[in-house]
Amino acid sequence: MKKTLLITLDFPPMFGGVSNYWANLLKQLPDKDIVVLAPEYDNSLDFDIKQNFLIYRHKLLSNKKLIWPKWLPFLFQTWRIVRSEKIEQIIVAQVLPGGTIAYLLKKFLNIPYVLSFHGLDIALSQSRPRKRHLLKKILKHADRIIVNSQYTSHELTKVGLGNNTPVEIIYPCPNFSQKSSDQTLKDKIIREETLTDRKIIITVGRLVERKGADKTIEAVKILVSKYPKILYLIIGKGKYKNYLLNMIQMYGLSNNVRIIENITDHELPIYYELADIFVMPARRLDNGDVEGFGIVYLEANLFGLPAIAGRSGGAIEAVIHDYNGLVVNPLNPIEIAEAISQLIDNPEKSAILANQGISRINQTFQWSIQASKLQQFLGGDNEQSV
Repeated sequence: MKKTLLITLDFPPMFGGVSNYWANLLKQLPDKDIVVLAPEYDNSLDFDIKQNFLIYRHKLLSNKKLIWPKWLPFLFQTWRIVRSEKIEQIIVAQVLPGGTIAYLLKKFLNIPYVLSFHGLDIALSQSRPRKRHLLKKILKHADRIIVNSQYTSHELTKVGLGNNTPVEIIYPCPNFSQKSSDQTLKDKIIREETLTDRKIIITVGRLVERKGADKTIEAVKILVSKYPKILYLIIGKGKYKNYLLNMIQMYGLSNNVRIIENITDHELPIYYELADIFVMPARRLDNGDVEGFGIVYLEANLFGLPAIAGRSGGAIEAVIHDYNGLVVNPLNPIEIAEAISQLIDNPEKSAILANQGISRINQTFQWSIQASKLQQFLGGDNEQSV
């Protein structure tokens, strides 16, 4: 593989989908061929010393008024590493500003670059005319494109991706490898959350509008007369919390819906194990915010849960209707309620869907499998695979 530099504004120990995606892929690639440029954080060194590939940390965006554009330090550090490490290609994790930097280095140093897209970044780069112009120019000169789903690839064609640019889908993968063995902690959670004899549905993710927790609360309102002990656990943090709390109060669902924040990585598998159904009817918002893929649906499958997804974005690639879950109209609480009811009343079907999801994960959604595709794609295969 060519010696490759990943330039990114998101990388561990920072949490997030892009951060997790690239860290897991790079761990599977040849160490000597990988270099990373990422922002510095307070605890970066603790992470970096455990990796086999080289990581450069710098303050990449300036907050000084006299420095414009603010990504000039990012450009300088990228240029410096390209020269010192004899970099042969650049992977760009965020098209803006990283794509601009890669475009300039290709123009002046003839270094090829690969763009990576996850869905929302396309919408964000369309927010202003100047950004739209930049995106088209950066896309035009890109040597290769990596996307996290077929949906993201289709969205790119709408904004000017040429037919001759090689594109590869590199899927995100679940990170949980085994269930929790901490029975003491599990018993403690069951006791403190009063989970005994409850039919538990669960959502895991940031509390933002597009995740669909609001419509699921409306669905629970419909279901509570049939299933008085139904319990909807919303696990996550975010700006939508107060809106959801107001809904819970307005519908009188304090005994049936709870928001749980600050769950540790050690505790989260236990909540999955205690649940019966995973629900996240994600939808596309007017501003273009959408679920680019939805790895959380597959994580739920790993823990034996069927997944209910919204018919939007890349979620329909993560959840195949009637195979590893059900796909619903994300704006229709009645349809969401019917899907939940169908799975509650048919535990055998729920188990079949979850098991089929596990088989699919084992066959496709493994970091080693996706990294192998990535390595081959970066190595010079010019066939377009999307």
